[in-house]
Amino acid sequence: MPVVQLGRRERKKKAVRENICEQTLHLISRYGVDGITIDAICDCVDIAKKTFYNYYGSKHDLLVDICQSELLQRTDDLITEAIEQSDDLALQLDFILSVLATRNSTASKLERELIGYLVGSLSTNMSQGAGQLQFMSNCYNRLFNHSKEQLKAGLSPQFCAEMTVGMTNVITLNWLHDDHYDTSARFQSLQRFLKDSMLK
Repeated sequence: MPVVQLGRRERKKKAVRENICEQTLHLISRYGVDGITIDAICDCVDIAKKTFYNYYGSKHDLLVDICQSELLQRTDDLITEAIEQSDDLALQLDFILSVLATRNSTASKLERELIGYLVGSLSTNMSQGAGQLQFMSNCYNRLFNHSKEQLKAGLSPQFCAEMTVGMTNVITLNWLHDDHYDTSARFQSLQRFLKDSMLK
């Protein structure tokens, strides 16, 4: 498949978009999501506000785009890695949930801010939230579909995907709101539960 070369104008637009995202991440790590403004982003990127709006309709749209690339894409990559490592669904689930547990326990301030924003936007914007949940469900559906013969009779890959996404999101939500929440123990319990309830 031939590599598509971007024209000069497209390359410039891509560079500006990447710079907006990069500078926004720097600002979030210093001031948090609530502490950043479009004016501050434009100052850091050295662009006019009008130029910002050529790329994003709002700060929210920008943050959703960043969460998509920084967090949701990571989920897709994690599923791919698990499938490439083993054909045993139990081992795949062990790997995925242990990575998620480690990520939560070692998350930087920036990651925590982004995760908090992503989880918060699930409830504040119904259509965007549904899109994000659908993306995550599709990732896990790919996992369960890949090894569907290992699922208990009567369980569909889609159902297993939806349940897994729901439970991992609840653990993440509790972790965000309780500094003493034992994420590692919860993910270990979830590992056992998923394997006992879903796998043959």
